[in-house]
Amino acid sequence: MRERTVLIVGDAARPADVVLPVLTRFGFAAPDTVPSLAAAANRLRSTHADLVLLPIDGLGPVESALIEHDLRRATPFLIGVAEAATPELMLAAMRAGIAEFVASPITVREFEGAVDRLSRRMTTPVRAAGTTIAVYSAKGGLGTTTVAVNLAAALAKADPTRRVALADLVVVGGDVRVLLDATPTYDIGDLMAKVDRVDAELLNALLTPGPDGIWILPSSDKAEMLDLIDANAATSILAHLRSHFQCVVVDTEHYLGERTLAALDTADHIVLVTQLSVPALRSTQRTLQLFERLGYGAHKVHVVVNRANAESPLSMRDAEGVLGRAIRWKLPNDFDACTLATTRGVPVIDLDADSALTRSYRDLAVRLVPGGAATAPTDTLPAAPTRDDGSSPPDSRPDSRKGRLFRLAGR
Repeated sequence: MRERTVLIVGDAARPADVVLPVLTRFGFAAPDTVPSLAAAANRLRSTHADLVLLPIDGLGPVESALIEHDLRRATPFLIGVAEAATPELMLAAMRAGIAEFVASPITVREFEGAVDRLSRRMTTPVRAAGTTIAVYSAKGGLGTTTVAVNLAAALAKADPTRRVALADLVVVGGDVRVLLDATPTYDIGDLMAKVDRVDAELLNALLTPGPDGIWILPSSDKAEMLDLIDANAATSILAHLRSHFQCVVVDTEHYLGERTLAALDTADHIVLVTQLSVPALRSTQRTLQLFERLGYGAHKVHVVVNRANAESPLSMRDAEGVLGRAIRWKLPNDFDACTLATTRGVPVIDLDADSALTRSYRDLAVRLVPGGAATAPTDTLPAAPTRDDGSSPPDSRPDSRKGRLFRLAGR
């Protein structure tokens, strides 16, 4: 599916470092620009634009007629930009057919609101192909949510044109909204209620814009969601996110319930978070054994040591000996930065672009999704994972997960 297109007239997109990231976040391609309204009218006779951003200072009868008869007929989605919103100017703009107005210089909040309102009315679907990364640990307190949040932010920063979603699959009481100081209007329960008619427009409406251009699907506060969102629902939600975002990072619950298994089955990569301590490594060891039985190959599972430092009681070599496999990544410990980030409600990578922890998250993001490459589009379940030895894995269809859980529990 194609990206939405935007035409910018004159200097309407000021400042560019505010306007362009917002357009990218809403799925618009790099803008086309023309110097004047007359040039815009001429361009729109041969080229389609989903959105036009134009200056309306000094709007007179000639300019109004040009907007109404040429621009408005080419696209109904016009945003006018002016330094002062006098009643006379606003009335003339409305009569010419301008749908939204923002003051110049443009602010993120005002422009985001205008683009959001128009995007909901557009019928052009915006669909990208997604790489899904599930972040999991079987033991709480290892920093799984922190890793998920910062990995999503690092993926978004690595390529500002990339659409990144962060889903909190800790269905009730998840901490993503806390770590990002988000006050969402909607959450995963609202998406679940409309999952049978989800499209790009509805997703944009239900997800919460977060820092660095990421889109957040927060957990719910309603306990009944625990029963309503089962494996099939979780699979469906992730499939929709995957089909509309180039990267989907999923924060999962700390046990292998059906929802978590659905996320792990769907994921292209599993980031298995651990720490250099005996309890954490024992838990990770058991998880790896379960993953092997589930057919998750070494190419899919990435063991990541969080909060590693020279004072850790165990070394990386000790950990690899216990786990019987190589540690894929090590995130350095920076307790003060993580605490400050949590207090401010921002990703830790936004605090210091040159810190060792920021660099490590950045490198991990590139390692998992190199060069912003996206996988093939899909609205269905991805192919079942393969074992490292090439043998067939167990059946991973959604309706077989409960059986797999019982079989695993019985071993």
